[in-house]
Amino acid sequence: MTQRAAVGCALMITLAGPVMADEQGPVADTMATEYPNQKIGPRVLNVEPSAPAASDKLLAEQGRWLNEQGISPHLSMTEIYLRNPSAGLSTGNHEALTLFALGGDFDLDKLVGIPGGTLHFEQLYVPWTSNLAYGSQVGDVIAGKPGPYIPRVSHLSLFTYEQKLLDDTLAIEVGKSNAGNYFALPLCNVPLGCVNAILQDTAGINPPPYANWGARIGYDLTPALRAQAGAWRSNNAYPFTNGWERTTGDSGGTLSTLYLANLAYRTDYHMEAYPQTYELLGFHNNGEQTDPYYTVNGTSKVRDSSAAARTSKGVSGFYVGAKKTFWRRDGGKGSDLNPTALAAYASLTHTVDQDTANGVGTQGNAGLILSAPFRSRPFDSYSVNLNWAQLTEREQRFLEEAHAASGGGDYRPGRNEYGLSVDANFVLTDSIVVSPFLLRTWGASTWLNPYTGISPRDGYAAGLLFHIQFDELLGLNSHH
Repeated sequence: MTQRAAVGCALMITLAGPVMADEQGPVADTMATEYPNQKIGPRVLNVEPSAPAASDKLLAEQGRWLNEQGISPHLSMTEIYLRNPSAGLSTGNHEALTLFALGGDFDLDKLVGIPGGTLHFEQLYVPWTSNLAYGSQVGDVIAGKPGPYIPRVSHLSLFTYEQKLLDDTLAIEVGKSNAGNYFALPLCNVPLGCVNAILQDTAGINPPPYANWGARIGYDLTPALRAQAGAWRSNNAYPFTNGWERTTGDSGGTLSTLYLANLAYRTDYHMEAYPQTYELLGFHNNGEQTDPYYTVNGTSKVRDSSAAARTSKGVSGFYVGAKKTFWRRDGGKGSDLNPTALAAYASLTHTVDQDTANGVGTQGNAGLILSAPFRSRPFDSYSVNLNWAQLTEREQRFLEEAHAASGGGDYRPGRNEYGLSVDANFVLTDSIVVSPFLLRTWGASTWLNPYTGISPRDGYAAGLLFHIQFDELLGLNSHH
């Protein structure tokens, strides 16, 4: 069940990076000064378009006062609706979630005179859910894994202290957070459509918004080039945590330590006419891995169910991603920060260990993003996205035997699954975004529900995400 968790609270991650030093100085990680890919906390996966903020909002005066005091409040709501009309193990199901995020960023220089210090906090509430079994009903890696599984109403999703040093080029941050806020930031248009099962489960990042104790250090070698390293405690029973635990609490999980290091180069339209992003990431988790196929006797755990599963220590892997804007309608000569443009992206994640408990050996995705095709709607974007997931040989053998043992007969799917999706972000205002998507799968597996005995169906899945950033809607926190 824990493999099914994935909250992609929506949605667009655009090309980003620090501003050029000779224009405005290095950009800090704090909410008041960052560009899109430098967000902190659950807002990393929320659409926050660069649409100009209106000046006549209801609480704009109060927002300016709070900002002067060093307080940036955050309040948002995300509605997630998913449906599988023809894909998976049990078709015709849907899942619906309502998520509220409440928190803020506190500039400690303004508040208490600590230069470069910032306190980040965010609490997530999910008061209304429908059909949390959706992931196992779909069952595969590409369409089933993104189905959010949130069994608790309240989650601490961010509580860290960040210290900037050396003219804001060095950042040190400690506390409760999700490592995905800082490493392997999604390149696709709607991140719920390119959820990375290897990084979330094998590496142990855990899906957002699940927070773990961690620490990171980041250094801006240049305005566009950043090196980072970090370590997080990871709980493999994350759906049953509330984020406030000091250890495993009552979740029944097993703790391990995740180590991450990356080098990322990011530019945006403030820096060059054709922005680009590159990231290289390595990870190691020291946790015990349960072999997906073999027992300690060297036999199949399906056929020899009385024997304990074989275990090993630790797992390692890497992620590499790239994104490049390669065409602009104005030929790159205009000064528009939201031009009509095409960008291409691709990423690859690989686990070097065949006995990883997660059972996914390699994942990749690639696609095209068309931004602002209609000048009357300069902040909308459209995308086509191709996903690929390959199971390890041991996971495949386990699924074949589990399927047969459950009365399912021959198991037809192979190790490779593919998905092709189209999606869009419709920016209704500077604080309201709607993101629909449609996905077609091929080679769907029973990865999330191996003993069902039902043969998985290739087909269509769809979703709709509706996001409101109330703090910006009211004028409490306008950064554009």
